[in-house]
Amino acid sequence: MKQWARLCCVSALAMAPAHAQADEGEGAQGRIVFVTARRVAEAQDAVPISLVRLDATDLERRGVARLADLAGVVPNLAMPTVGAFGAQQPIMRGVFSPIGASTVGLYVDDVPVQIRSLEVAGNPDLRRFDLDRVEVLRGPQGTLFGADSMGGTIRVLTRQPQLEGLDAWAGAELSSVRGGGLGREVQAALGGAIVPGRIGARISAYHRRDAGVVDRFDPASGALLARNVDHDATLGLRFAVKAALGDRLELTPSLFYQRTARGDLPFYESSLGPFRQSASLRQPGRDRLLLPSLTARMDLGGATLTGVTAWLDRRNRQIVDYSGFFGEIVLGGMVPGIRTPGGSYSRTTVDQAVFTQELRVASADPQASVRWLVGAFYSRSRIAMEQGVVEPGIADLAQSQLGLSVEEIFGLPLLPGGQSYHSRQQIRERSLAAFGQVNWAFAPRWEVTGGLRLSHNPLRFRLMSEGPFAGGSNAVGPRRQSDTPLIPHAALSWRPGGDSLVYLSAGKGFRGGGTNGAVPANGCAADLSALGRAAAPDSYGSDSLWSYEAGVKAGLPDRRLRLSLAAFRIDWRRIQQSVTLPNCGFSYVDNLGAARNRGVELALRSEPSRRLALDFSLGFVDARFRRDVGPPGAGIVAAGDRIPYVPRWSGTMAAEYGFTLPGRLEGFVRTEWRHAGRFRRAPSTRSTAYDPRVYAGEGSDLLFLRLGIGRDGWHLSAFADNLLDSRTVLYRNAELVPATGSPLREMTQRPRTVGLSASIGL
Repeated sequence: MKQWARLCCVSALAMAPAHAQADEGEGAQGRIVFVTARRVAEAQDAVPISLVRLDATDLERRGVARLADLAGVVPNLAMPTVGAFGAQQPIMRGVFSPIGASTVGLYVDDVPVQIRSLEVAGNPDLRRFDLDRVEVLRGPQGTLFGADSMGGTIRVLTRQPQLEGLDAWAGAELSSVRGGGLGREVQAALGGAIVPGRIGARISAYHRRDAGVVDRFDPASGALLARNVDHDATLGLRFAVKAALGDRLELTPSLFYQRTARGDLPFYESSLGPFRQSASLRQPGRDRLLLPSLTARMDLGGATLTGVTAWLDRRNRQIVDYSGFFGEIVLGGMVPGIRTPGGSYSRTTVDQAVFTQELRVASADPQASVRWLVGAFYSRSRIAMEQGVVEPGIADLAQSQLGLSVEEIFGLPLLPGGQSYHSRQQIRERSLAAFGQVNWAFAPRWEVTGGLRLSHNPLRFRLMSEGPFAGGSNAVGPRRQSDTPLIPHAALSWRPGGDSLVYLSAGKGFRGGGTNGAVPANGCAADLSALGRAAAPDSYGSDSLWSYEAGVKAGLPDRRLRLSLAAFRIDWRRIQQSVTLPNCGFSYVDNLGAARNRGVELALRSEPSRRLALDFSLGFVDARFRRDVGPPGAGIVAAGDRIPYVPRWSGTMAAEYGFTLPGRLEGFVRTEWRHAGRFRRAPSTRSTAYDPRVYAGEGSDLLFLRLGIGRDGWHLSAFADNLLDSRTVLYRNAELVPATGSPLREMTQRPRTVGLSASIGL
C-alpha cells in the first residue's frame, strides 16, 4: 500500500495511493478528489449529492473487509440481518421494505448486481480486494442508476489496467477472535503495460478465511460436537485487459469471480447463551458469483461514448435446520423442544442470471457552461428459486405423538425423498430505459441540473408447489406485472467561493412491482374477510417517493477544516408491504400506506496540526408511517409508527496521528468510535407484526484501534476491532419457533478481534 496524504469529507485520513491518482489532482486549495457519482468524473465538492467516498487505503485502515462493514462507517446506512435465513438488506435514509425489489442499488463498476428480496439470498457479499474506491450516494439515484436506487446507490469501483508502467502489490493478514479461531487473508495484484501505450493488463487474487465463534452442542446429551462452526471462506479472482485501438477507441474486457462458503449460520440459541447452538444438522451455505463484462470508450471529439455489456451469473445454496418445525407448526408447541428424528432441513437454491447493456454519451469539456449526458439501458434477468424441506422422520414423529400417519394428518403422503414441501418459482424481468441529464452554468457561480429517465419494466412470475405442507400440488402463473415510470431529478447549486457549495435538489425514486403466490381463498377466508377482501391480489404495483434535499459543502483551508451538511425529507407512497394472514399461515404483498422520512447528515474534518486529523460524522433519520393501514385493533401499521430496522442515530468519531521514527519510518496511530442507535423489528406494539420476544433492537457502540509503520512501499500494522468486546445483540428471530418462542436465534457483535497485517508494493 502506498503513502497517505489528505482525506476528503467524512473519510478516514488517507494519503493518496498511486493507483488513485487518476481520480485526484492538485488545485489551489490542495488535493482535489474526484468521484463519478453522476457517471462522469467531477470534483467531489462540486457534486450536489450527499455522498461518502472511501478509497482503497480508507477501506483498509478503517477495517472495511466486506460490504456489510460499510454500515459502520457511513451514517444513515444500515444493513440488518433479516429473516430466518439471515439475509442482509441495505437501508439508506430509512427507506426499508423486506420484500420486493431492492431499495438500494449495488454496482460493481458500471454493472448492477443487486437482487430482489427473497428472504433467502441477499445481495452478493462483496469483499475488499484490489479496489480503487467505494462511493456511497445517498438519496434517490434512479435518473442515472435505475429503478432500484430509490434510497441510494453503493458503487464498488475496481482498479483498472494501465497502459504505462508496472505495479505489483501483495498483502497478508492474521487475526484472532476472542473465544474463537484464527482468521487469515492473502491477496496479490499485478498490473502494467504489455505493449506500452497500447495494451495493458491487470490480474488480482484474494483468499480470506474469517474465524468462527459459535460452538455446536448435541441437542440430546449436551456434549460439544464442534467448535467455531460458523467460519467462512472467500476466494476472489479478477482479470482485465485494456486495449487502445487507435487514438479514439479503448476496449476493456474483464472477468470477476467470487466464491464464498460458510461452515454454519452465525446464530446461537438464546436458551444456551452467547455463541452456543444445538442444531440437529450443520447449516452450510455457498455463494458463487461470475461477472464477465466489456467496457468500450470512444472519443467523439466533443463527447465521449461509453458502452458497457455484462452478464451476471450467480448461484446461492443454503441448508437451514428445520428439525423443530413440525413440533412448532403441527403440534403447536405442545411438546417443547421436540425434534424430528434424524433431523430435517430446508434446502434452497437461488439462481440469478442478468444480461445488461448500457450506452451513454457525455460531453467532453468539463469547463463548458452546458454539460450533458444521454444514454440508454437494457437488462434481462431471471431469478429461479427452488426450496425443498426434507424430513422423512416426521412420519415416525406423527405416529408417536398423534397416533396418525402423515397422510391422515394432511391428506397427502410425503413426496419422494421424504420431502414435506417442494417449490419452484421463477421471476423474469426486463427493463428498457432512456435517460439524460443537463448541467447549465447560467451565471457565474450558479448551476442548474435537470435529469429524466423513462423506462418500461415488464415482469413475469411462475410458482409451483407440492407436498403435504403445500396442501397438494399447486401451480400459479404466469402472472404478469408492468410499469412505465418517469423519474425526474433537479438541482440548483451555488458556489459562494473557493471550494464551497450550497445546493437544493429534488428527485423521484421508484421501485417496480411484482406478483403474489397462491393464497387459498377457502382456507384463508376468515383472515381475508377481516381485511375486507374476498381473495388476495394476484399482483402488487410499484411504489415511489419524492426526496427533497438541501446541503452545504464548505472548506476553510487556513483553518484546515472541512464541513459537509445535508438535510432531507422523503415522502414515500404506496409502500409495498407484506400482509400476514395469521390463522391460515399464508401471506401476500400489497401497496399499503405512506411514510415520511426526515433527517440530516453531518461530516466534519479538522487538521489542527500537520500530523493530527480529527473526523466526526453524524446521521439522524426519523422514518414514520403517515396513516393507518388495516382494520381497527388489527392494523398492519398505524400513523406515527416507525419503519422497522431503522436506527434514528448513527455516527463515527475518529482521531489519527502521524509520526516519524528513526530510519525514515513513517507511522500512524488511529482510533475510531462507531455508534448505531436502537431500532424496532416491527412498526410498533400495536401492529400485527409485533412480537415482544424480538421487538426491541439494541443500539451498539464499537471502538477500533490501529497502529502502523511503513517505508519505501512496505507497511506493517496491528489492529484491534471491537476493542471493548461489545456483545450487542444484532439479530433476534422467532420465525422457526412461532408457537413456543424458544429458543430464539440470536447473533451478537463479533467479539474483539486483534491481528497483524503486512503489505508490500512495487
